[in-house]
Amino acid sequence: MKKMMEKMMSGMMKPEDMPQMMNTMMDKMFSGMEAQDRIEFVTTMMPRCINTVLDGLDSESRNNLAREMMGKMMSIFKEELKTEAQ
Repeated sequence: MKKMMEKMMSGMMKPEDMPQMMNTMMDKMFSGMEAQDRIEFVTTMMPRCINTVLDGLDSESRNNLAREMMGKMMSIFKEELKTEAQ
């Protein structure tokens, strides 16, 4: 992660490489966490991240993002609950 951050800060990384870099960083970070640590991280950081993203958006963009994210999250959790019930 340190090398990725150094590349990004030095301008060596192209903007289109950012999503893959972020995916790699998140995979590494979560793979080293225990279940309770992952739960605490998500329940603490998710609201903060969402509030930060929403802060600079106009009302229509905020509503669009809220609808999209609610749909995605509900789909993920519904599938999890369905799997659990089986």
